[in-house]
Amino acid sequence: MSVILLSGCSIDNESGPNVAYDLVAITGNDLPESFEKGKTYEVNVTYELPNQCYAFNSLDARRAGSSSEQRRKIYVGAISLVNLSGTCDESSEGDTGTSKFTILIDEDGEYEFNFWIGKDSTGQSLYDKVTVPVVDNTNTGA
Repeated sequence: MSVILLSGCSIDNESGPNVAYDLVAITGNDLPESFEKGKTYEVNVTYELPNQCYAFNSLDARRAGSSSEQRRKIYVGAISLVNLSGTCDESSEGDTGTSKFTILIDEDGEYEFNFWIGKDSTGQSLYDKVTVPVVDNTNTGA
């Protein structure tokens, strides 16, 4: 004898929060002039929320890929939650905040950081590109 039990639940989102995720502009960073290989650095970034309907959620910093060149190309975006319920004031000025990420400098060569700053008129992402060289400080002693 077999018994088949079916169960279901409602996925009606009308009773839940009405939010979306969106990138917000990164307006500043404190990258150093150069890196030393083998060191870990903490990088602070400043972001700007467009209005009071936006709340900071997280910072996303990821390498472009796994090859040596791609590992030295880092994309950084500030992710926000956007209140879509209409209960916030879109005309009010948004907040500015800071967040940080850490990065281990484990490769020789320049590191390229691409901080998301917005989109152009065609919807393509725009980045503030900052290049930081890796210097060899092993021969600084006498």
